[in-house]
Amino acid sequence: MTLISKRLIHSRVDRQNGAVLIVAMIFVVIMTAIVLSVMRGATLEERMASNSSNNQRALQAAESAVRYAEATLFTAAPLDPFDRSKFVADCSGGGYCAAQSTPRWASHTWSTSNTTASLPGDYQISGVASQPSFIIELVGQEGGQNQKLCPKLILKITGRGVGADGSEDFVETMYRYRPASFADGSCG
Repeated sequence: MTLISKRLIHSRVDRQNGAVLIVAMIFVVIMTAIVLSVMRGATLEERMASNSSNNQRALQAAESAVRYAEATLFTAAPLDPFDRSKFVADCSGGGYCAAQSTPRWASHTWSTSNTTASLPGDYQISGVASQPSFIIELVGQEGGQNQKLCPKLILKITGRGVGADGSEDFVETMYRYRPASFADGSCG
């Protein structure tokens, strides 16, 4: 190689010394921005999935409380025989409430055990912040015959479930129930 060709090669290399570094730094910055964006999206999706799971857990807990009430509470006092005096405005009879004009689920003190009913030990649910509870409101009655056939009672059952993160969900159902007799002997 001649001296002229060596100088020509060195001069081309000298002119390119910083260009590759600048291009590489631009690519690193762009790749970092893309990775951060993907990670932020994945974190958001994980939070959304967790919230959805907790809401579903709360809904299922509330539903189980209502179904338990429908299946079991109408086989013993105060509903069989029916005792109207147990349904009081402050629900202090263990979750049996007199009807009120505003939705009770929004104003009720759910954390007090003497104003709500809850599932017994055999029916406890795991993975929730607190066990589901319910209240039963006496909304009204219909029908019945003098001293022979008890009227149908219209009851509203409200169940409350709490997810693992403290999210609440409520389920309400209306229930018609004709007791065999009233505690005071007025029918049946």
